[in-house]
Amino acid sequence: MENMKSEGGIENENLFRALVSAPLAIFFVILAANSVMSSGIFLFKLIYVCMALYFSLSTLAYAAYYTNDHHDEKADKVFKNKNLFNLLFNALIALSFIIFAVISVTSNANLFFNILFSLLAFISSLYTIAYAAFYTNDCYDEALS
Repeated sequence: MENMKSEGGIENENLFRALVSAPLAIFFVILAANSVMSSGIFLFKLIYVCMALYFSLSTLAYAAYYTNDHHDEKADKVFKNKNLFNLLFNALIALSFIIFAVISVTSNANLFFNILFSLLAFISSLYTIAYAAFYTNDCYDEALS
């Protein structure tokens, strides 16, 4: 895809589409999980699961296209510091797993899912804290030099 130059905002179309599809994917995954666990019309369960799959896979696809553009140097870096990018990326993942863990524990889901979501939330939170420390070290090193 081509880079579109603008005054502000996201210049790469694949990155923009990935960022638009990601919240929709999370929304439909939550709806699909709630509809599958509850009793209701099978057609709505199927629709929610299909929409969750569609938006999740489209988010992954557009993120992969952006990664290819980034490695082919067709796209500019959004964040110049790699640790800042990893910090923000892992913070979003940690937040989503924390939400899934809270929903799983409060809805009395299966013990396996409670443990799985809690562990993933814990691990991704630790990664976020680690990248925050790395970014702080980078800022401190730049201030000294």
